[in-house]
Amino acid sequence: MGTFALNELTMNKKRETDTLDAFANALANPNFKLSPQSEVRLNRLKQIFCRWMENPMIRDIDMRNWIMDNFGVGRDVAYSDMNLVLRLFGSAPKAEKEFQRMRANRLVEKAAAAAIAGDDKQAKSLIKIAEVIVKINQLDQPDGEDYQWDQIIPKDESFSVDPEVIGIKKVPGIEEKAKKLLARYTSEIDNVDIQDAE
Repeated sequence: MGTFALNELTMNKKRETDTLDAFANALANPNFKLSPQSEVRLNRLKQIFCRWMENPMIRDIDMRNWIMDNFGVGRDVAYSDMNLVLRLFGSAPKAEKEFQRMRANRLVEKAAAAAIAGDDKQAKSLIKIAEVIVKINQLDQPDGEDYQWDQIIPKDESFSVDPEVIGIKKVPGIEEKAKKLLARYTSEIDNVDIQDAE
């Protein structure tokens, strides 16, 4: 990587960090002043986060399209905004899933307290509600696929120079023709005078 490209990359990283720091300061301190352009972008980020909270399971491409349609920005800016939202506010789908997991846990705790108190009917009702929350929000499913990398078996590839393998008829004497051409052109290369450039 050239010096110019490295400097440009370093400057972009610094700019991104400065933007993130400015937005974080503005969110934490209402008296923190932003430029008008940054203020507009921060408001856009807040709206994006609210949209994500309303629909936490929205696909990234759908969110990108929503940002582009509603704010009239390009694809790169939409992805940049999504990245900033995740870095400023955290992942909405993960936060939603954790919130639902907490709700289900609280219901189970209430069910346990009701069962201890002798109210089996309420305990069963609370457990049913917790089960529905778990099922609807897929809390019983892993967040990401744990791919079994050690189970991958590479294909057994075998190579052949026989053209009949792919359905092409063999040309008689092709190997001899290839050897003659190779010898002819190789000898021409060997006879070329090479001179040093001045």
